[in-house]
Amino acid sequence: MTAAPPAPESAGSGRSAVTTALRDPWLVVGVALLALAALASGAARELPWQLPLARWVDDVDQWIIINRGDHPLWQHVLEPISDGVALIVAELDAWLGLLGWPGVLLVVGVLAWRVAHLRVAAVAVAALAGLGLLGVWDEGMRTLAQMLTAVGLSLALGVPIGILAGRRPAVAAAIRPVLDTMQIIPAYVYLLPLLVLFRIGDPAGILATVIYATPPVVRLTTLGIQRVPEPALEAGRSLGASGRQLLSSVELPHALRSIRVGINQTIMMALAMVVIASLIGATGLGLEVLRGLQTLDVGRATGAGIGIVLIAVLLDRVTWSAFPRRTVPRRLGPAGSALLVAATIPVGLALGATPVATEVPLVGALDLATRIDVAVDAIVEPLRPVTRAVSDALTVGVLRPLLAAVLALPWWVIAAAVAGLAWRVVSPRFALFAVVATGLVALLGLWDDAMNTFVQVAIAAVLTLALALPLGLAAALSDRVERPLRPILDTMQTLPAFCYLIPVVALFGVGRIPGIIATIVYAMPPAVRLTSSGIRGVAPEVVEAARSQGVTTWQLLRTVQLPLARPTILLGVNQTTMMVLASIVIAGLVGAGGLGGDSVFALQQGEVGLGVEVGAAIVLLGIVLDRLTQSLGAASDERTRAQLRTG
Repeated sequence: MTAAPPAPESAGSGRSAVTTALRDPWLVVGVALLALAALASGAARELPWQLPLARWVDDVDQWIIINRGDHPLWQHVLEPISDGVALIVAELDAWLGLLGWPGVLLVVGVLAWRVAHLRVAAVAVAALAGLGLLGVWDEGMRTLAQMLTAVGLSLALGVPIGILAGRRPAVAAAIRPVLDTMQIIPAYVYLLPLLVLFRIGDPAGILATVIYATPPVVRLTTLGIQRVPEPALEAGRSLGASGRQLLSSVELPHALRSIRVGINQTIMMALAMVVIASLIGATGLGLEVLRGLQTLDVGRATGAGIGIVLIAVLLDRVTWSAFPRRTVPRRLGPAGSALLVAATIPVGLALGATPVATEVPLVGALDLATRIDVAVDAIVEPLRPVTRAVSDALTVGVLRPLLAAVLALPWWVIAAAVAGLAWRVVSPRFALFAVVATGLVALLGLWDDAMNTFVQVAIAAVLTLALALPLGLAAALSDRVERPLRPILDTMQTLPAFCYLIPVVALFGVGRIPGIIATIVYAMPPAVRLTSSGIRGVAPEVVEAARSQGVTTWQLLRTVQLPLARPTILLGVNQTTMMVLASIVIAGLVGAGGLGGDSVFALQQGEVGLGVEVGAAIVLLGIVLDRLTQSLGAASDERTRAQLRTG
């Protein structure tokens, strides 16, 4: 009996959604005719009328400046919030100053020992000592105070909300779109509204960090509560436990590991905001990195960047190792450990009052800034011809021609092409949204800058995938590659994005190409990990069945493993693309131009209206790219399932 033909949607399903869309003759002919008509008629690239969003926002900003002093919203809500955040940071900074370097080392060491173990305590003390050796102790303590405040507020908000959402599905459904929006919108988009509401300084930066870093702990707390086994809940109810007792004795213990992961992710995301928050007046190590990048002082930026990494290592190790199955040695117990940690604080204060605490010993002994500047002169300068040649080749051979080709077309031609792809890959409704989104970018008068950013994102994403996919493939096929690669990827994902700018600026100077290169390094880990995970995740029985047919390793990879791993690989493409887009403001710090450069200019000059316009354009561009790349993976998954169903 002849097998039934596959459904039209799955016919020739080895092709990706993009390939299918591009091979649709009506789509290709339609876009080509639109392009020819536009070029022949000399149609304008921008709309004759522009949306005056910047003027409206500037009018609101002026109203706020005039009425801030006597308006009830500021008097009774916003100013108390700002003053409260500033007070917490000031108090923590003051306590760290009173403890001095010996008191801080003592208290943090004992705390890390009791919540984790002795090895973590040694790492924590070494990280703090590193701040002194780098000569950034004072800035490091300021950053530590800011991070403790931001993370504390994030957890105070996120954990209760996550518990409530985990216990009540209606709450989870209500907050899901809010969390999605908070994670889709790039972090720096929060900065300008907060700058308007709270003015320049640490409070605005810390509140922006709270908004950016809270979603992970909410999501993972919710997930942990939802995954509590039903038999455990039934056992608690059968014993007559109240709702509060059930939460404390059953749900939280079962969800503790998931909550711990959420806390860890919140800390890492908060540290990623250190430099970005410095654009609106946040002080500490982030400001040192920013000043070093702006003045091309690589040594200064590197020293402060390493200081941030040391604080990240300190907080990451302590929180990740905290609360294992047996949290503390049995001889003391939780209460005894808490008393021991509390008892070290007076001892630390006494040590901080001694003359030895007035100056950190060996402070700046590494003299890293000078050493790095010497290394840049000795090592990097001879490489300048090579790096300049690479930069020029990418600029002249790829970036400029592609940007010129994109800018030669009217906005509505590109909008039609994006809408056609969205129609084919996602849905007609999203195609309409894509047209509206591109039209709004044109209405805002930011079309050229948006296309500049789009071209940079496209180049960075393609180059990232060209490097990451073969590397992920090699890691999937060989344990010898995967084992040493894992800690490298862990380190790359732990480091904040701006850390990659420092060596790139040393090698390439400033401009669009250095921003693209730093973005490539930052966005590579998800694609590598998900490519390797997708191929390794193919069911062993499927692989064995294929091998029993006598296929070669290459045939197995091409016909079985890659098709089945395609949805996971395309998820990596989605994550990589969004990380590339999210890093454009970081690239804007080193002269990448486009919307990222506009964002940096608006933040530094206080151009609130321009900043809101740029933020809106970035959000619209991000939503379109996110939905398109997500749908590629979903479409691929559907075709793979259809293949399996049809044999």
